[in-house]
Amino acid sequence: MERQTSNAGALQALAPVLAQALRQRGLGHLVLLARVVQHWPTIAGLQLAAVTQPESIDTRTRILFVTVSDAIWLQQMTFYQAQLLENLQRVLGAVPITKLHFRLATSSPRQSGGASPAEVLEPTPPTAVEAQQVQEGTAGITDPDLREAVRRAWQRGWQARR
Repeated sequence: MERQTSNAGALQALAPVLAQALRQRGLGHLVLLARVVQHWPTIAGLQLAAVTQPESIDTRTRILFVTVSDAIWLQQMTFYQAQLLENLQRVLGAVPITKLHFRLATSSPRQSGGASPAEVLEPTPPTAVEAQQVQEGTAGITDPDLREAVRRAWQRGWQARR
């Protein structure tokens, strides 16, 4: 029996074939989401990519849904929306996303196999100035649980900026 030799030029990479098959079945948004996830550190920058994760795309409303690791970052992300959209277009070209919707993650945004934001951002002790700022800033809070929560939030904010 004679073995057929395949033409190397006829072989195709799997990714483009899979992308074409998904698009033909009306699942092109999954291809786009995969591209967004792949390029997210470039689009968002390493600091924001450590605390955010693109999760889904609603092609009807042209919204990219992004989970955020904690409430403080969730509030801050609204200030980054325009820049992220601009970076998205610059990195991926013309994509059908016109708005970002941020929502709080119920757990770590990298729950399946990746590093958590706490692992990405190595904890460092606060500087003397930061420690004094926390002490003075929380001195007027009488509830010990609330005082501790504010102290932790301050420290996470400094960690994320480092």
